[in-house]
Amino acid sequence: MGGFIPEEILENVRVRADIVQVISEYVHLQKKGKNYVGNCPFHQESSPSFTVTPEKHMFYCFGCSAGGNVFKFIMLQHNVTFPEAVKMLGDRFGVAVPDGYTPQIRERLRREEKAWRINALARDYFHDILVKSPQGATARDYLARRGITREIIDNFKLGFALPAWDDLIKIMQGKGFGVRDLLEVGLAVSGDRKTYDRFRSRLMFPITDVLGRVAGFGGRVLDDGLPKYLNTPETEYFSKGRILYGLEKARQAVRDTGYMIITEGYMDTIAAHQYGIANTVAALGTSLTREHGRLLMNYAGEIIIAFDADAAGVAASLRGLDILQEMGCRVRVLSLPEGKDPDEFLQARGAEDFRLQIEQAMPLVEYRLKQAMEKHGHTPFKKEAVLGEMLPVLAAMNSELERTEGIKLVASRLVTGYHVIAEELTRFSNQQRKKWTKSDNITNNKHNIINRERSDFGARAELGLLKLMLEDTGRLNQVTGALPGNFFKNQFCRGIYNKVLGLMQHPNFSLSVLLDYLEEDEQQQLGALLMEPFPGDNIDAILADYIAAIKRRELMQSRNNLQAVLVDTEKSGDREEMTRILQQISAIDRTLKGGEMCHEGRPE
Repeated sequence: MGGFIPEEILENVRVRADIVQVISEYVHLQKKGKNYVGNCPFHQESSPSFTVTPEKHMFYCFGCSAGGNVFKFIMLQHNVTFPEAVKMLGDRFGVAVPDGYTPQIRERLRREEKAWRINALARDYFHDILVKSPQGATARDYLARRGITREIIDNFKLGFALPAWDDLIKIMQGKGFGVRDLLEVGLAVSGDRKTYDRFRSRLMFPITDVLGRVAGFGGRVLDDGLPKYLNTPETEYFSKGRILYGLEKARQAVRDTGYMIITEGYMDTIAAHQYGIANTVAALGTSLTREHGRLLMNYAGEIIIAFDADAAGVAASLRGLDILQEMGCRVRVLSLPEGKDPDEFLQARGAEDFRLQIEQAMPLVEYRLKQAMEKHGHTPFKKEAVLGEMLPVLAAMNSELERTEGIKLVASRLVTGYHVIAEELTRFSNQQRKKWTKSDNITNNKHNIINRERSDFGARAELGLLKLMLEDTGRLNQVTGALPGNFFKNQFCRGIYNKVLGLMQHPNFSLSVLLDYLEEDEQQQLGALLMEPFPGDNIDAILADYIAAIKRRELMQSRNNLQAVLVDTEKSGDREEMTRILQQISAIDRTLKGGEMCHEGRPE
């Protein structure tokens, strides 16, 4: 894989792109011993199985077996090729990476870069109209009435789209971009008679991805026109279900506080940032998706939903909460008094009161119970309906302690016994288990490679020896001196070792370098192997045992081969040849009986 780009450039990018720093931009990591752990961004899981090991410059997920180095992570996270991942990291860390792409990749990158460029130019144009043009005065007055400062306007690059039907089209044509380009990124609309600007007479909100690239726009009317809000349509570069407004600016504050606030609207998030509550983002509309959930869990373990208190807001909040709960998020719900949205509340009461409201945000189970009881009442005849709504909520809770407290809460509010709710929950959970098997359980035993070979110490020695060599490449010469050639029988080990032998002269050979040359399945298997513990602390003794086991196996194989030849020789009656073979077998027996190669390995 590394052949597209010069090795010295690959090494330069690899050294500068600290794997913990890079992955921390996408996954909420917590230090655990020498490693860092978090929820895997590549599959749904309820407890962290994703591990980053700085010493080995690699990551591995015990749930889905995804693993590799920093380049592989970017490839999986952004669905890009190896050269593209190197280029992205090179741009991020200031290393110039030459173009080593295939024509197909080069064309795709050209189109993507053009899209980002068009959107960035449109953002700057809309922003200039808002802050500099007399035609932006109405929008400036609106923002002033909403209490939005110039600093926030500049920080979020707010803008204004003029009322003319083709103003942006003409501006972009003057910069060398055609109507087709604008249609592709959603800035223009093709009508029956002509093509016109999608956004007209609207306050403009640029929507960026986590890398800060403008993926699309939201536009708000300043009068009673409809629709009140208009977004970029779904395109190759923009999807409402996979992006959160303000996430790029909120990431650090989310890491600092440990939780993320999700609002329903752009103005709610902007107001929160202006009041210093920077761990706030907005969903583009009211419906949260599983893709949103995965994105959220990369950054925070706790989510606070702060949607509007109207009926639509409540219904949307419930849909989003269900998704987040199922995915293992700890969720609380912020219900502001007097039906205010976050922007209104902050303007009326300020940041300190808002923070007090955050502290009092309801846990999900309490919020859902409150909604169910308001919907059905809590007379004896309505208890069953309330419980029916609460059982899925309780079943989806991942923490045993939280579930126990949830059962107590439901039992208390329904004025019934704890055991009654617990038994109903057990019955409900058993019924659900019959319908599906959790993906976490399916993958639990995928990674334990060495344990699969417990019946054959020689096979286990191969795996252990490969692990030891790759974790301490300084021992490679010791192994190649004791065991010349490719001595591995295991096809996986043999294939990896072939690549190791070919790369040993690489000036910066390391495990991370090797990973660049492995196929997907090889990276997964190797990642699993490297996460296995060694059977003891004395690495020198373990290495000697592994080498002795391999030598013993080779001798036993030679002895078996000689015995097979001896049988044929006896049939031919060649006594001289028989004597020679017996002498060879005897020499092997003496070596096996008294030599250093007789270790069977350490007891398990």
